[in-house]
Amino acid sequence: MEPLESDYTPLPSRRRRAADPARRYNWLYLFPVVGIFIVLLFAAAGLLQFSLTPIVDGLMGFLVLLFALFIVAIFWAASPRRGEQS
Repeated sequence: MEPLESDYTPLPSRRRRAADPARRYNWLYLFPVVGIFIVLLFAAAGLLQFSLTPIVDGLMGFLVLLFALFIVAIFWAASPRRGEQS
């Protein structure tokens, strides 16, 4: 049986990745996904004939909150990172 190789070779230190300006905009893809789920809910309610009356108030509050989050996310994604100058 051969002895195991026990020479320790340290891994190179991790460096920060190059800043990708479009990386923050990728978070904005969550909003259309939520919208697709809401459209699917309306389609299911239309096809299966179930009532959305009990959840209308909560759904409208959620949509208003989602709109506010979308505005905040756009400003966050467009803002320069720390240490960058525009």
